[in-house]
Amino acid sequence: MHRVRRADVLAPGRPPVVFERYELQRDTEAHGHDFIELAVVTAGTATHVSAGGEWALERGSAVLLRPGDWHGYRDCRGLVVHNVYVGPEVFRHELAWLRAEPRLGRVLNTSCTSLQLDAAALQVAEAGFAALNDDAAGVAHAVRVGLLLCVLGGTTAALPPVPAGDMHPAVPAAARLLEDDIQHPWTLTELAASVNLSPSYLARLFTARFGMPPMTYLGRLRAERAAALLIETELSVAAIGRMVGWSDPNYASRRFGHFFAFSPTAYRDRFRAAGP
Repeated sequence: MHRVRRADVLAPGRPPVVFERYELQRDTEAHGHDFIELAVVTAGTATHVSAGGEWALERGSAVLLRPGDWHGYRDCRGLVVHNVYVGPEVFRHELAWLRAEPRLGRVLNTSCTSLQLDAAALQVAEAGFAALNDDAAGVAHAVRVGLLLCVLGGTTAALPPVPAGDMHPAVPAAARLLEDDIQHPWTLTELAASVNLSPSYLARLFTARFGMPPMTYLGRLRAERAAALLIETELSVAAIGRMVGWSDPNYASRRFGHFFAFSPTAYRDRFRAAGP
């Protein structure tokens, strides 16, 4: 039922934003995946289960999951979920400007976030889902992105306030440096020097916008890439650790477990089997 590999959902040549509809009447086994998923509930109820805990779902509920996040549904009663699958590069390139939106910018970088759509946005989203579910042929990429933005925008009213103000240009610059070379042995001192700020000032600015310090953000990027490789390849855990910048296997296992609550081996054993 659940496709966990990017190649099965966002295949080469296909748009990096895909919509799909599910009707769930019974529990679904926890599963992970290597792309961003935005799950929107339009009918029924359930309990959402993830590394971040459990919470109730109802009409208008939404969950944003980053690559590597695992989740499942329990106590489903007439649950209808519309999944939006998004390639992470969409938020790093054409929608990179969302980083400067105080509340959404933080949500997009947080693991397994519970959201709520307002009534107006939910109504618009449902009309869009009707046209776009099952990856309808001939629908322009711009239309898909527009609906994605409508859904995300419809959650902002329920998000906690974040200090307003323009984002310092060094913050997205630092994020891009980390994203472009996760294998590099970054230190906060080196990263700060690369964007011409002091380490403490960069850490403060970065945390205010991304909800975490730069080195935690780097750890998250490494864990996400490791999760994808665990799902997609037969590479050893040690080899995957080296590929993402964790040369010590024991350290790699601890850091991976910090983000996903499973060791790399346990993650592969459990979630790779939850394929299509």
